[in-house]
Amino acid sequence: MQHLRVLAAIDDLGLVSRVADALSLSQSAISKQIAEIEAVVPNAVFYRERNRLYLTTSGKRLAHHAKLVLAQLYAAELEIQALALGETGFLRVGSVTSLVPSLLSQAITRFKAVAPQVSLAVVEGHFLSLHPLLARGEIDLVLARTWQPKKYSGIDMQILSAEPVVATCGRNHPLLSKRRLSWAEACAGAWILPEKNTVARQAIEAFFANKGLPSPHDVIEAQSLPLSLALLQAMPRLCLLPESLALNYAAKGDLVALDLRLEGVLVEAGCFWREGHLANNPAARLFVDCLIASSD
Repeated sequence: MQHLRVLAAIDDLGLVSRVADALSLSQSAISKQIAEIEAVVPNAVFYRERNRLYLTTSGKRLAHHAKLVLAQLYAAELEIQALALGETGFLRVGSVTSLVPSLLSQAITRFKAVAPQVSLAVVEGHFLSLHPLLARGEIDLVLARTWQPKKYSGIDMQILSAEPVVATCGRNHPLLSKRRLSWAEACAGAWILPEKNTVARQAIEAFFANKGLPSPHDVIEAQSLPLSLALLQAMPRLCLLPESLALNYAAKGDLVALDLRLEGVLVEAGCFWREGHLANNPAARLFVDCLIASSD
């Protein structure tokens, strides 16, 4: 099994040091696995250039099949976990709005495929409103974007994915006539932003301040993604969205993703839960596994 994981990781990462870190093994252990693979496969599997390890054509085919096997085994693990849930169950998941259409929806699809008997409720909000519900046990998990992450008493968390946040606008926005749009020009415009007291808004204002720019003055505060999209199409305003979501809407012709990123701000998405909760709640543990699988 470890040989399969090594093959798949080399295909994705290339460097032995990165493969070792990803699999939590020493570099010597990875080198030993590579030697064992080369010993049993008649065709050349790897070739090396400088410090990087590459797969030959045969190696690429082996890595492809290794990933298929690992995916099937992971799916089997999820189904076995689902059997432990019994015939009933109820899970409440809180999430910031920007993660609902992508990461959360994919995880729910995976979860219901293996645990159709478990009922699921989703509560949307910003992290500062969801955190008290989590602490009181009123929801099981919270998905949120992190900024200057800190340790919350009695709360565990895991980073799931990393993705830049980009500025977007409607297709008729006057700023689209500019060949090169700067943050200073964008900042002077009208915006749709998260509420003033949210982690996301604090992170955005800190980003502007670090660039020596004032926070936008003409702001509509909105948490609803459908409302934000409707406003972008109806009036010349800017809005910040995760890059994959922005590109998805841009491909549909709903908006334009601008070449303006919040560098290093609100990049990571994480899952939060109460300490010990996953050990006592198989449904929550299974849902976290589905989140991890959906974030790959």
